[in-house]
Amino acid sequence: MTSWPLLFGLALSAPAAQAPDPLELLRRSQTPPLTAYAAELSVGRPGAAARRVAVRFSPPGLYRRETIGPAGETLQLEVEDGSAEWISVPARRKVWKGAPADPLYKRFGPDEELERLAENYELDLADGGKVAGQAAWLVTLRSRADGSLARRLWLDRASALVLRRESFRPDGSPAGTEEVRSLRWGAQSPALFRFSPPPGAAVVQRTEPDYLALDEAKASGMEPRLPAWLPPGYVFESLDVMAKGRRSVLHYRFSDGIEVLSLFQCPPRVRFDLGARPRQSVKLRTGRGFRTRAAEGSVLSWSSGGERFILIGAPSDETLRRVAESIR
Repeated sequence: MTSWPLLFGLALSAPAAQAPDPLELLRRSQTPPLTAYAAELSVGRPGAAARRVAVRFSPPGLYRRETIGPAGETLQLEVEDGSAEWISVPARRKVWKGAPADPLYKRFGPDEELERLAENYELDLADGGKVAGQAAWLVTLRSRADGSLARRLWLDRASALVLRRESFRPDGSPAGTEEVRSLRWGAQSPALFRFSPPPGAAVVQRTEPDYLALDEAKASGMEPRLPAWLPPGYVFESLDVMAKGRRSVLHYRFSDGIEVLSLFQCPPRVRFDLGARPRQSVKLRTGRGFRTRAAEGSVLSWSSGGERFILIGAPSDETLRRVAESIR
């Protein structure tokens, strides 16, 4: 499943008289907020300095999320103005424009994701103390398969706002932390949710996903090639066809209710920008592959049968290798 949103799934309600069901608490956290707010977040990843993120929201669906660098510069700005979603990266002088995100526009909806989560993870509820001055519940998620810790979520008792999130890799090591440092409820200036591309910035129209059944994907000119083996608990979630220049790319998503495996099937000359990260050669049954790291987890890429594949996810390197070798 896509990672639980930290601030865009709020449901305001009166404080509960007794401890709520943790699954229902998570369900409430997916509901859009009824009240505008301003928040400051700290976002950390292992091996990297924490980044400051300023978030502004106004109902029913306007938001602004600005990632701020160490010198106060804007590293990335995301604005949803009600008709379009804009993503600006000033250092690259580039802006992406697309339709507002719609979490219901896929074959694996929020309710199904929660069902998968409940099947694969044990949920425990405890007193979470206070975070950002707010009394919180602590929801802990552990794998039913091996008991490993997957998530810890601190949710505001009154609103179901996720005040803090800790994510863990399958081996138990930390994968990242997001925490609300300050929160203020109240009306936000409409000007915050208006966006115009900076002078000289290139504007790229973002291709929206077209979620298809497997047999429909053949219209792209590519034969879908899925893995014959997936990690326990993972199921096929969705498939969409992406345009990359004049070529089509198939993007498969597999989910266990929390974690997502993404698999891209591409023509041989299509390239993805994975950043200038060190890569390591990996021996696969189908030939040589390459492993690198990204914010979403490990990245394994290889070529087979005249096509290129890229597999991205949080599972271990050995798990990704096994998934890759099961694709015929």
